[in-house]
Amino acid sequence: MTSALLIESILQERFGLSQLRPKQKEVIDNILNRQHTLALLPTGYGKSLCYQLPSQILPGTTVVVSPLIALMQDQLNGLARRGITNATLLNSTISPEEQDRRISLIGKGDFKLVYVAPERFESSRFRDLLTSLEISLLVIDEAHCISQWGHDFRPQYRNLSNHILQLGDTVVLSLTATATPAVQKDIVQALNLPEMRLVVGSFDRPNLRLEVESTESSKEKDRLLLRLLKDDCSPAIVYTSSRKEAERLSLWLKDERISAACYHAGMSAFDRSRAQHSFETEKTPVIVSTVAFGMGVDKSNIRRVVHYNLPSSLESYYQEAGRAGRDGLSAICTLFYQAKDIYTQRWLIDKNYPSPQEVIAAYKFVTRAALAPVRLSDIAAACLTGEAALNSALDHLKHLKLIDTTADGAYFGPASPDLDPEINLNALHQRRLRDSSRLERMIQYAQGIACRRAQILQYFGQELATPCSGCDVCHPGRACLQKAVSLATHEWPERKRAQTPATEPGSRQGSARRKNAAASTLPYTAAAGQQSPRSKPNLPGPKERETRARDSEELPQNIIALAWQLKGKVGRTTIALILTGSKSKKLKEKGFDRLELYARCPAYKENEILSAIDTLIAAGSLRLIPGMYPKVTVTAAGQTLL
Repeated sequence: MTSALLIESILQERFGLSQLRPKQKEVIDNILNRQHTLALLPTGYGKSLCYQLPSQILPGTTVVVSPLIALMQDQLNGLARRGITNATLLNSTISPEEQDRRISLIGKGDFKLVYVAPERFESSRFRDLLTSLEISLLVIDEAHCISQWGHDFRPQYRNLSNHILQLGDTVVLSLTATATPAVQKDIVQALNLPEMRLVVGSFDRPNLRLEVESTESSKEKDRLLLRLLKDDCSPAIVYTSSRKEAERLSLWLKDERISAACYHAGMSAFDRSRAQHSFETEKTPVIVSTVAFGMGVDKSNIRRVVHYNLPSSLESYYQEAGRAGRDGLSAICTLFYQAKDIYTQRWLIDKNYPSPQEVIAAYKFVTRAALAPVRLSDIAAACLTGEAALNSALDHLKHLKLIDTTADGAYFGPASPDLDPEINLNALHQRRLRDSSRLERMIQYAQGIACRRAQILQYFGQELATPCSGCDVCHPGRACLQKAVSLATHEWPERKRAQTPATEPGSRQGSARRKNAAASTLPYTAAAGQQSPRSKPNLPGPKERETRARDSEELPQNIIALAWQLKGKVGRTTIALILTGSKSKKLKEKGFDRLELYARCPAYKENEILSAIDTLIAAGSLRLIPGMYPKVTVTAAGQTLL
């Protein structure tokens, strides 16, 4: 039987499909012709079939490197439903006895398809197993994890290039749905496979409507979410940025008589499996989740994906949004944008990266144990470092070959450690810088007034080949109009002050102050950042300024004036601390407490000023200079206010 007939036969008999998509066929032809391939196919295109089908044809074993245990299990369950039972997985959830049994069967050739995590290659036993087998195909799924430029870089993925050399002439297939041109180039270079064929599908999903809803508060988000879900009872995913938010929303939706399940990594495996099964079988139409949910989910009729919070990057956003409408029918992807979410994402970036002191503390704790391995939990308890930052620190130390890990994931140091090493943190700094830049691009997307589909395609190095088939900019709906009105008519809230005899509601002075406050509220237009006709174009005189400063009624002008004076040398937090009159030692050392605008807005809290700064950024009066610590500068539109 020719390969074409064999492919057609297996496709129909085992996968229940009549034909391959064009890019799927191209990838499979490359594999069967023994050509290394990097395939960039959008979410929902059917990347898994590109290796699952060849695995049933190739003479040896296909090994699939996958980043998530849940994703491996989902893939295995999907194959079992199709009657394909010659596949297995090896991961840390399996007992040692069961692992021994599976490794024995793999060695005998009973399994054609084996799923593993990248960390498995650190086991000498597993490497010995591979060299004893005929490995026809090595698949690297979610290949953007290889690249230091990728949004989900993992050092264990980067190390795969060393193991590929030990596999001889094994064909390598790398797959991802989210890779910018820089990431594509870095993947090929990192794998040291310059002859890799590149197969790129169009990232455009014409059946998806992309829209952004600008909101002022969580309560407004809740009301909007309720309306969207009540208008349409079809399957929907609601993504949140935290486990706490996912739990709160799912309970609140139930109170509002919308059946909703909750899913996040902090739940037990049983509870996650139950929630996923309930959603996939449509017993529960809505699932509220962190980013932990979605990969490998076999559900094609999701009609709506809502991002309740701003994602960290366009890669993450489009991958998650792309889980809607996999059946090719219309679906809606809605992003809720609130200025406060920018602050949350910046906080998460800070949380993901350790300080130099935390890296040194982790190194010293591991090396003091000599060759005795220590667990992650022990290091965390001793160093008092957050889990995400600690993982980054340990990965970096391992990358520098200052520490190593055992097969079961414990850490140990060299026999003769350097007790006071100079640890190069440049790679960590660069990754943090790239995370910040990706977040800035995500913010631009949410705030922008250009075609959303074109923005995303441009980000991934493609162009919109046909007129936009659906986004709130090109095909305005309520979301676009609400965004424009919100930015153009934003009202800066008056702070509540303690009542004194001079400012009680019935007093003459209190009445005058309220009249002054109503006259001096400063709205901006999104297009030009200009004052409305009822606001004053010039800064007020000293006496009037002092009076209004006490009442914090000049907040927008004070922010812009301070940013202009500091000429883009400080970030959002420093501006907020100066205006609130913080007693921070750092401010005094730099002389910021001697600025004219120091303590100009004492009635505001730091987070309220941060929110106001983000609103001015959204209005185009300020912008952020990308960097590890983004700095605030005044735009041309903002200068008109001075």
